[in-house]
Amino acid sequence: MKATFEVLEKLLSAYCIESFGNSEEEIAEKEAESGIKFPKSLRDYYKKFGKCNYITKSCNNQYEPLLLYEFFIPGEDFFTSDKDYLVFYQCVESMIYCGIKFTDLRLEDPPVYICVWDKPGWYLENISLINFLVCKALIQIAVEARLPYWVYFRENMWKLSDYRKAWQICDSYNEIEESTTTPAWKIFIKDDVLIVFESVQNENEEYITGVSLASFDKENIKKMLFRKTPAGELPQYQTNLPLSEI
Repeated sequence: MKATFEVLEKLLSAYCIESFGNSEEEIAEKEAESGIKFPKSLRDYYKKFGKCNYITKSCNNQYEPLLLYEFFIPGEDFFTSDKDYLVFYQCVESMIYCGIKFTDLRLEDPPVYICVWDKPGWYLENISLINFLVCKALIQIAVEARLPYWVYFRENMWKLSDYRKAWQICDSYNEIEESTTTPAWKIFIKDDVLIVFESVQNENEEYITGVSLASFDKENIKKMLFRKTPAGELPQYQTNLPLSEI
C-alpha cells in the first residue's frame, strides 16, 4: 500500500475536521515571512494535518513535525556547514533535524535530508517527502499511543512472521512501505488497526524489539488480542483496554 495522505486521512477520518489543518492564509504568511515557496506536498500536508493533535503533540524520542510557525532556515550558529535547507521536522532528545534542500523546493515531492548534532553534514533520509510525512506520522501515532485504544508488546521470543501469521497480515495489501535509507520500522493497517513493528537497523528484519497497536475501534483491536494462532497464545502485552474486556 503506497504511503499517501489518503492513508492517514482514512485512519483519522472520523476525527479529522477542517480545523486540523492550517489555512491557505497561514501558509502564505509563513512563505512570505521566510521568502520561500513550499513544495506542493508540504502545503497539502499542512492544509490537512498542520494542527492535528494526533500528530503534533510532543514526542518521547520520536521524530515530530514542527508547527507551521516553527519552520526555520538554519542560522550562522546552526551546527551544519550547509545552511541552505528548510527545516520542518525534528527529534528533540537526539537533536536530529530534517529538512528540504533549497534547490529541491521546486519539486512537488522532494527528498528529505537529516542532520545530527555531532555531524556537520546532511544525509539523505527518504527519497519522498510524502512518504516521510505519512510514515513518520503513523509511527508517532502508534508508538506514542495517540489513539483511544492501544496495545504494546515488548521484545519477546516472537518474530515478525509469528505476528503476521497470527494477525493474517498480507504485505501487498496491508503494508505501508517506508522509502527511507534507514529502515527500522514495519507499518501495517488492518481492520482499522494501526500496527507498527520496531526492529534494529542492519539486523534480520524477523527480529522485533517492540510492537505497537493503535485504533479508534475497540472491537477490532480486541479481536487482534483474542486471535488463535499457530504459534500459540500471544506474548504478554500492555494495554489501556479495561481488564474486564480482555
